[in-house]
Amino acid sequence: MSYYSVAIIWKTSFMLSGFSSVSRFIFPVLFRAPAGSRVRKPPSGECMPKINSKTARKNKIIESALKIFAEKGFADATISEISKAAGVSDATVYEYFNTKEELLFTIPEEITEEPVRDMEKILPFLRGSESKLRAIVQGYMTLYEKNPLYSALVMLHLKTNRNFLKTKSYDKIRGIAHMLLVCIQEGIDNGSFKKETDPYLVRAMILGTIEHLCIRWHLLGSPSNLVEHVDPLVDMILCGIRAESHSRDLSLHIHLSGDTKLTEDQDITIEEPKS
Repeated sequence: MSYYSVAIIWKTSFMLSGFSSVSRFIFPVLFRAPAGSRVRKPPSGECMPKINSKTARKNKIIESALKIFAEKGFADATISEISKAAGVSDATVYEYFNTKEELLFTIPEEITEEPVRDMEKILPFLRGSESKLRAIVQGYMTLYEKNPLYSALVMLHLKTNRNFLKTKSYDKIRGIAHMLLVCIQEGIDNGSFKKETDPYLVRAMILGTIEHLCIRWHLLGSPSNLVEHVDPLVDMILCGIRAESHSRDLSLHIHLSGDTKLTEDQDITIEEPKS
């Protein structure tokens, strides 16, 4: 578990009764390290994990490919451009990836692996299906806003690629969507959401709205802030699916004879009708 994962889980232990009030703090930490942050020094005798040169080279290739694919599109990007940006040869790129398409499909898995793992650690600390639903939507929006190259790649290029739907990376993305489905179904089962709620339809409404906002954000620059739409979106969804509380209505009939007046210290006895 990373240093930031520990900090996040520790923070969530104080918010079991709700999520919205501290969500702005958690997810910027979850999906990106703060600017200027320092690496924690290990205690004496403890070794920090090392990234070998082969892994570092692969990560650099993926980072360069993400930037070029997002900016130029898959069709117009070339392996030569990617290798040049990564500071390696074309042959080196092919040592890690058999084709340009394989390189493209690797990116989502690499980007989402840690956020998904951290989300799985956070959700058990949140009380109530509504808080979990808000957390997942917050996670989506924060991931896309803090990683604009990645969200551009997914929304503008990968969503329409049929081959991508058969990949391991797509299974990883489906895993996040499945979290959302499970959360909605949990709310139905525990009575938080209406029994007639269709979890698949609700999930489609949420993800469709997120995708629409992201695409407009990339193509038109509007909205300027994706995360600000989390609460309005979630609140609107919850208004439609939240189960109504069944409170008992009690009618109070007071009969006063003649000029009888009630004083402030006089008791009123309420008798409920017998069923």
